[in-house]
Amino acid sequence: MRLNPARFNAHLNHIGQQFKWRKAFRCPCINRHSGAAAPNCPQCFGKGWIWAAALDAVAGMAGQQVRQQWAQFGMWQDGDAVVTIGSDSPMYEMGQFDRVTMLNSTDYFSLSFTRGAPNERILDPVEKVTRVFWLDADKQIVEGGIPKVPANGVPVWSIGAPPAGTSYSITGTRFSEYFCYGPFPSDRGEHSGARLPKRVVLRRFDLFGRDLAPTT
Repeated sequence: MRLNPARFNAHLNHIGQQFKWRKAFRCPCINRHSGAAAPNCPQCFGKGWIWAAALDAVAGMAGQQVRQQWAQFGMWQDGDAVVTIGSDSPMYEMGQFDRVTMLNSTDYFSLSFTRGAPNERILDPVEKVTRVFWLDADKQIVEGGIPKVPANGVPVWSIGAPPAGTSYSITGTRFSEYFCYGPFPSDRGEHSGARLPKRVVLRRFDLFGRDLAPTT
């Protein structure tokens, strides 16, 4: 029996989840001697990679059996996901270190920043902020306004912003973000290379660069 890519694609489009996919490109700031990224680079923010504008895509989340197969290869990290991508999806061209955001899944976050510091930046796309507060000189809680968080991840207040230099807490929900760790170890050369759906392994983006994604 010959497998039908169009039927696979239709099935994935019906049951799949919505994603934003961003292609990865090596940042030119890389040091030619050490291979390290410039920590103050305004393009990659020290990660060594920059990502193109996001494209809408659909992909299917693999079941428990497939995740167990990936774990058997000995490279499993808590939070890893395996997705199946149809050949009619832009994500079919996904490569290592590409970045994806799951639009049907959110996570809780609670972070602490210093107002105006260089690292005052939420790395994952924010769905909403629910609370901001800090401590005054008497160590009493001061409730702040709710900021907007644009694509660069830096909170912007219209009212109720923490004073400059103040350490504050910010809480809310953010969309789950991953990077492409690599292709799922399998042979998809059936039917003389027909464009059948393929699987890729995704890893949580907050692990990017922690000895899990090589920088050279």
